[in-house]
Amino acid sequence: MRWMLVASTLIYALPIIVYVILFRKASILFEVIMGAFSFLFYGPTYLNILNIYSICRIDDISWGTKGLEGGSDKNAGLKDSWKLIKYVHVGKYVLWNIIASAVLLSLGSDYIPRFFVTITMVIIMAITLSVKIIIAIIYMISYKLSSCKCCERDKFV
Repeated sequence: MRWMLVASTLIYALPIIVYVILFRKASILFEVIMGAFSFLFYGPTYLNILNIYSICRIDDISWGTKGLEGGSDKNAGLKDSWKLIKYVHVGKYVLWNIIASAVLLSLGSDYIPRFFVTITMVIIMAITLSVKIIIAIIYMISYKLSSCKCCERDKFV
């Protein structure tokens, strides 16, 4: 775990050190350190509140419609079902965050159980992300093949 912390610190520190050496501007270090403090304090806002807000506003497409959405209520049932789906996803997100926080806080200050719970959660997230990436790659390949002109049949015959 200690080496992961060192590696993640070096990932961010190495470009800054190279920048300071190449351009001889040490003032960038002060800016990075002050930015790191603000990132540390605003981190919970970035990770939780803005994620919930983005999930809640995922179906807002008013920025690109130029007034085309007025008057038509033929898709009211579809809008209501999307609203229900959105509430379910936000509820699941909040519930899983509460459960994870409660589990980690209930373990107390013991390092070993917290380590195994954290590793388990990281493994679950990695598997989930891997499945999403594989499905996305399959979808992109199938989309590319379906829109490829060499794969289309002759429409004039």
